[in-house]
Parts: sequence; C-alpha cells; structure tokens
Amino acid sequence: MKAKVLSFKNFIGPYDYRPGFIYLTILVLNLSNLRTYTYEYDFGMERINFFLTGLLVYAVMGLPLYIVLKFSRKLWGSREKNFRIYLFELFLASLITIFAQMEGEKYLLPLVNTVDFLQAGVFVGDLITRFLFALIFVAITHNRLRTLSEKLESTSALNDELNNRYAKLIESDEEIRSHASQLLHDRIQAKLMLAGAKLTRITGVLSEEGKLGVLPVIKELESIRAIDVCEVSQLLSPNLAGEGLVGSCENLCKEFEGSVEFTIEMTRAVEDLDEESKLGVYRIIEQGVINSIKHGPSTKVSIEVFVSSSNKLVVEIRDNGPAGDMKNSGTGTVIIDAWVSILGGEKEIEAIPGKGFTLRVTAPLKLEA
Repeated sequence: MKAKVLSFKNFIGPYDYRPGFIYLTILVLNLSNLRTYTYEYDFGMERINFFLTGLLVYAVMGLPLYIVLKFSRKLWGSREKNFRIYLFELFLASLITIFAQMEGEKYLLPLVNTVDFLQAGVFVGDLITRFLFALIFVAITHNRLRTLSEKLESTSALNDELNNRYAKLIESDEEIRSHASQLLHDRIQAKLMLAGAKLTRITGVLSEEGKLGVLPVIKELESIRAIDVCEVSQLLSPNLAGEGLVGSCENLCKEFEGSVEFTIEMTRAVEDLDEESKLGVYRIIEQGVINSIKHGPSTKVSIEVFVSSSNKLVVEIRDNGPAGDMKNSGTGTVIIDAWVSILGGEKEIEAIPGKGFTLRVTAPLKLEA
C-alpha cells in the first residue's frame, strides 16, 4: 500500500514546467469555449472577427501564467523541487488564471466590445476545479518527459562511465606495452649482449673445431639482440615521432609479409595529426590487421587513411577474408572501441560473407598545434 501511495505521489509531481507548452495547450482548450458563443454572430466575417478577438483575449489572459511559470523555472534551475512548494505553485497558478479571467471580463471585453464569454463561476469551486485540473494536466503531460529525461541522464552516466573505463583500459594497455618494450630494449638486450660476450671469451680457450660451433651461436645472439628484439620493442611501442605514422604502419605490415599482401594509402595530413590521434590511428590499424589475419584468414589487406570532404579523419581497413563472426568480439575489438571513444569518433563494420570485411573509423581531425 505504501509503495502505491509513493508511486502515485511520484506521478503527481513535482515536475519541471514547460511554460510554452502549458500556455499553448490552455490557449487551445480555451478556444473550444468560444464555439458556444460563435452562434450569436452571423456566419462569415462577423463570426471570424469574434473568433480572432476571443483568441487575442485568451492570449493576453494567459501571459501572467506564462510569466510566473518561466520565473519559477528560472528560480529553481537544476535544483530539486520540494513537493509542498510544487503544490503551492500549482495553487498559485490556478489563482492567477481566475484573477486573469476576472480582470479580462472587467477590462478586456468592454475594450474589444464583444459578447461576454468569460463568465466566471463560484470562486471557491472554480479554484478547486482549476487546481485539480492543473495537478492532473501537468502530471499527464510531463510524466513521460520526466521518465525520458531520467533515462537519458542514466544513459549519459553509463556512457561517461564506459568512456572512463575505455580511457583507463588504453592507459593500462599503453603502460604495459611501454614497460614490455623497455624491458626488451634494456634488460633482454643487455643480457643477450652479456651472453654473447661470455661466449666470445670462452672461444679463447676452445679448439678451432669448438670455435666453429660457438661462433655461429654468437652471431645469432647478436642478430636477435640487434634486430629481432629491437623490432618487437618497436611494435610494442612504435616510434611515431621518429618514423612517423606511415613508417610505423609499414614496419607493422612487414611482420606479416609473405603470407599477406598489404596495400597502404595514407594522405600527407596524417603526419600533422596530434600525438594522441597518431597513436590512436596506429592502434586501430594494428588491431584491425591482427583481426584480419587471425580471424580471416585473409591474404590481402588494404589500409587507407584520408581526410573526408567533411574534414573528418577516416581510417579504413579492408580484407578479402570470409568475414566471420569472430571479428565482432575479442580484446582487439575492445581496444578499437576504446580508441574510437577517446578520439570522439564512430565505428562502422561492413561484412559480406565470403567476400570480405571492412572496418571504417571516422573521427574529428585533430592537427598538431
């Protein structure tokens, strides 16, 4: 029972008024009252003049209510409205409409010289009727709007939370990549170099036959240290400042050359992007390429980055894979979604079974200052 009472109270109010809507609705409802009096005038211009005059009178009479509602809305602003004060406001609004009608009957009607269509009833009964009507009318017309507003606020809060989580995900991902890259570049390379140096010293006490077996190993260790570890380090944390976005993407594609044919087309403007946009575009391309190879499998991948006619940055990755369902899930897709959110962009997926898969990301163009 208590829950029902609370539910009914919540339905009754309080509400954030829409003064313009209330003013126009009451004006339309009042116009229906003129129909009864139109028959006192001859059909034609007399009846039209009466109707227009009545419209003008009701429009003027509604202005005090409209002004009070606008003032109330401005007074409350975004603060939560008290239920008792809300009821008092409706009571005051009902009182204003009665006084407006009384003054209109006293001053406006004689001024426009028309039939009295503003005849008032018993004051107390009229006030109670108008108050109850206002209570129900505002509740019915504003309840759905408030529900939608609450849902929008909830959705907005969830969206903000999702964007914050995306930002934290990207921050953590880049931090892990940076640490791993630093580990490979410094500690692993150093240990490989020390291992090579120890083997070199050992060769001093080995026979010529033993040296022939150890020297290739030393050479292989040096190759791993100088090339393989360095390349993996760069893939984890690309040198966008030194190699640029185009160069970093070319290095990425070299890792898969042989099994996949790549086509890269990028406008010159990509090198003028700010640091965050460059890294975001690279990560989107990286995950898109990995998805194409991992879930395709694809033999041809096309990468295109350009500026659209509407001055938007567009990243497009197309492949000739079977466009399987696996591309719609997984960590790679989450990383892409996170970067799309950070860049303030939109993602489109076009998959044609047996013909290929297209990932298209559109984002605002942010150039380096």
